[in-house]
Amino acid sequence: MPRRTKKPRRLSKDAARGLLNRAADLYLHACYGTGTPARADEFAAWLRLARPHLSQLVPKLVGMSVHDFLRSQQLAHAQHLLRTTLATVQAIAIHSGFGTESTLRRCFRAAFGITPAKYREQETTE
Repeated sequence: MPRRTKKPRRLSKDAARGLLNRAADLYLHACYGTGTPARADEFAAWLRLARPHLSQLVPKLVGMSVHDFLRSQQLAHAQHLLRTTLATVQAIAIHSGFGTESTLRRCFRAAFGITPAKYREQETTE
């Protein structure tokens, strides 16, 4: 009699989203530690997934592209550092995986309408 194999369980969308968020946190933490910019291709390789597969999976789970997803995670980390540390904006750019201060400033302004320095000023005076 043939042996029955169990089908692998499919994750719920919420569980898959949670795993993706955790994986992004770990990947970005590695970027923060080395001061290297986060890259979607590198994230896919880090997950051992083909980039096209990841590019289809991420929008289904979080409603945005891989690049935008990583960028939103980086911006949240930069906001946290701006609120809770006295590190320079340049140091925060490196420790948030943006690579350079100008990249952080450009992305921050596009997302929130103000510069990181102005954000820090507003957050620390309230």
